[in-house]
Amino acid sequence: MELFPAADEDAWSLIKEVIDGCDYYVLILAGKYGSVSPDGVGFTEMEFDYAASTGKPIIAFLHQNPETLPAGNTEKTEALQKKLDAFREKAKAKHCKFWSSPEDLGGKVSRGLVQLRKRHPSPGWIPGKFAASESMLRELQELRAKLAQFELEAVLTVAAPPRDIETLAQGEDLVGVTVKLKHDSSSTRKETKLTCTWDQLLSYFGPTMLSECTDEEMMERVKLAYYHAIPPEILSHNPLSGLVLPYVFEDRIRVQFQALGYIAPGEKKRAVADKARYWRLTPQGERHMLNVRAVRRPT
Repeated sequence: MELFPAADEDAWSLIKEVIDGCDYYVLILAGKYGSVSPDGVGFTEMEFDYAASTGKPIIAFLHQNPETLPAGNTEKTEALQKKLDAFREKAKAKHCKFWSSPEDLGGKVSRGLVQLRKRHPSPGWIPGKFAASESMLRELQELRAKLAQFELEAVLTVAAPPRDIETLAQGEDLVGVTVKLKHDSSSTRKETKLTCTWDQLLSYFGPTMLSECTDEEMMERVKLAYYHAIPPEILSHNPLSGLVLPYVFEDRIRVQFQALGYIAPGEKKRAVADKARYWRLTPQGERHMLNVRAVRRPT
């Protein structure tokens, strides 16, 4: 009410504008009739009558026992008390609920509004500056189309194999590493060169990457590939745990398969405490791994 103009006719115009802009009208009556217009009708009752005349959905909450309210919260004159009683009877003709305490009122208002919204759905009030015009909707549709195009281009870019990989070692090209192995039952270790092809390495660690794997798991599979490359005559003298690949060689493996576009860092979300490094196969890496590992018909 403090926002209303001083003149009664201006105040009433503003009241009607506010009601017109609302989806629902909620009336709460306790022990007082409220401010009265020059015509002798309370502003609250005038609001109620105007909302009803416009077909606005109305829900009323009346105090269960207004006679039990403190004297300061009730009307002092018999005339205003009669107006309040008549107003209560009028409000009972609408959807009405009774309350006895602030807590009771709060719960019934919230539940009542939910029910009222279900019976009388409304889109709600949107300020004019936020209302969607036809041109705004067209612009939004164009932006959505552009976004979809950018997303598709991003997917195609990620899925596309790297360029100029023909010059990189790959496939059946050999990759050798020099390690120290026992050649007999003595404890002496000799430098020995072991070789695998790039496709052999991919066939060893590729399957573990289908659902992502740690860097340690990847290198264990690489080590297994080279362990199987140990000449049969000295294999029995060298357990798998005794085979150690140089760190710089492991780095070479990681870099090469990334450069070929076969592997990429893992993307799955994991616990903060998990400090492991994860790898995954790219789409082209998965295709190449399946081609390498697939069993073919006898020729």
